[in-house]
Amino acid sequence: MPEPSDENNSNLYLRLQQSQLVRANIQNISQYLNTGLSPETLDICVKLLEAGVHPQSLAESVILIRNQMAALDNNGDNAH
Repeated sequence: MPEPSDENNSNLYLRLQQSQLVRANIQNISQYLNTGLSPETLDICVKLLEAGVHPQSLAESVILIRNQMAALDNNGDNAH
């Protein structure tokens, strides 16, 4: 019979493997949909969704931030 700590380590290892597989699949979907989200940004979005942030609100926030960053970039380009 396996020791309880061995069983816990196996469960942690399986959860880690599943988590990595899910993360890889989410990143693949993101690339397929051409979201332009970096892996780090995508991880943050997933964590926010898991914490209960409304998906539509998150999407609108990401779009707003992108638009504001683009405007800042454009203003910077015009200053040169």
